[in-house]
Amino acid sequence: MVLVLACIVPGVVGTAVLISYDYQNRRAQVNEDLITTARAMVQSIDSQLLRTRALAQTLATFGGIRKDDLASFHAWATQVIADTGLGLNVILTERGGQEVLNTRARMGEPLPMHGDIVGIQQVFDTGQPMISALYTGAYTQQLGIHISVPVLEDGQALYALSVGVMPSDFDEVLIAQNFPAEWIAAVFDNTGTIVARTHSPDVYVGQKGSSDYIRNISEFLEGATLGVSREGFALSSVWSRSAVTDWSVGIGVPTAQVERNLRVGMMWLAIGGAVLLSLTLALAWVVARRITDSVQALKAPALAMGDGEILPEPQVSIEEVAQVAGAIRQAATLLKRRRLDLELAQRTNMRELERQVDERTQDLLVLNHKLEQLALADDLTGLQNRKAVYARLRQEFLRLKRSGRGYAVLYLDIDHFKRINDTFGHETGDQVLHELAKVLVASVRESDLVARHGGEEFMIVLQDTDMDGAVTLAEKICAAVSSHEFPLVRQVTTSIGVTIAAGKDIGEEDAVRRADAALYQAKAEGRNRVCSRAPD
Repeated sequence: MVLVLACIVPGVVGTAVLISYDYQNRRAQVNEDLITTARAMVQSIDSQLLRTRALAQTLATFGGIRKDDLASFHAWATQVIADTGLGLNVILTERGGQEVLNTRARMGEPLPMHGDIVGIQQVFDTGQPMISALYTGAYTQQLGIHISVPVLEDGQALYALSVGVMPSDFDEVLIAQNFPAEWIAAVFDNTGTIVARTHSPDVYVGQKGSSDYIRNISEFLEGATLGVSREGFALSSVWSRSAVTDWSVGIGVPTAQVERNLRVGMMWLAIGGAVLLSLTLALAWVVARRITDSVQALKAPALAMGDGEILPEPQVSIEEVAQVAGAIRQAATLLKRRRLDLELAQRTNMRELERQVDERTQDLLVLNHKLEQLALADDLTGLQNRKAVYARLRQEFLRLKRSGRGYAVLYLDIDHFKRINDTFGHETGDQVLHELAKVLVASVRESDLVARHGGEEFMIVLQDTDMDGAVTLAEKICAAVSSHEFPLVRQVTTSIGVTIAAGKDIGEEDAVRRADAALYQAKAEGRNRVCSRAPD
């Protein structure tokens, strides 16, 4: 009984430790998954803001503005806003804040001063684009933001051109996540003001986030904390802030729900462990009793053999004990020979068992390797997937920090890919993606990584490559794609953003963001081209 307990008690203690460890890991994994979701939402918001900024920069190039042909610009800008679906209206503002054109108003209609004079003055003073915080529009009297750029003439800002965006334009980012009804998610501008919210947006949009939230996002790009919602119930919250726009996303899950889900999982794990340990204890007890009874059955034949008597062979339930009982009935010499035979058989069985274990272990290693490769591969193109490329970027970034050996990132996508799907069908679109993958692989070195980032987007990581080499390769790829004949579509073009990693980068995401910004620049400049973005 002591031996059985000595075997079981360490298992009980170990199970309790593992359950506690698993609970902590599950809790950490919940936060990590939520942070990953918030990070992706921030990237979507950045994409929307930067695309709107690119639209504003394109509008600012209209020659009629500088020739005071504002009526033509009014009509053109109104049509562009309608066609692109980006923004609510376009506003031209003079230095000092007086609006001279608003596509929400008729030409010639008197216009008020701009609702964000400080932000407009910043555009005139710096000559640089700016993304405003949430403000109340002077003409519409509605909450919104504006993305403003200077209209330059001879190097001087003639007007500030603003594209207005409504808070509701960011609702799609929240709705797309399909969060449970009790979860709360919100989008915050660069001042910590709520721009969009899943719950009661009509009440809370325009209000500042909690002081704890504003303090956290000002100190850290990402994190998790415990807090209280505006409605007054406890939340387990995470946040992610953009290093590009300083906008952020917060996601809150009721603490009671998180704890309940974790406790249920731990409860079933504990019950399962208790059942297994109980079964083990019962089995150990049964086996121990069988061993004890069988061994004790040998006592009488052994004593009888000492007296020269042979008793009938006892009925035992263990084969080895039965063999010993049979040996007792033989002479001492037979007993010795039998013992030697048993030892030899045991060694032979052990070697065979070890050989079989080695074979099974090798098979498992091969299978695990295959599963790891499948988890990192894209099913459609056969390239590495998003998970693999970010793992490689992490390796390259750590190598850069350790040895100073740089790398380049190419971020590309297929121009007008939606039009290909709409015209030729998704099957043809898949064929185009598969064919493009072959062109990309053929254009780089074996040491470089080509991965499908998602949809029609691809990413290439180039080892030991400077900006000139990366741009040269990107232009070669751009030319190779445009000259390649694709199924049904025939000709396809691609836009490529190029950057290199820098030693002052905080993380591998910095290079990805620069490459993404360069890609949007290539799109804004007309597609089928290469644009680069050097580290600041």
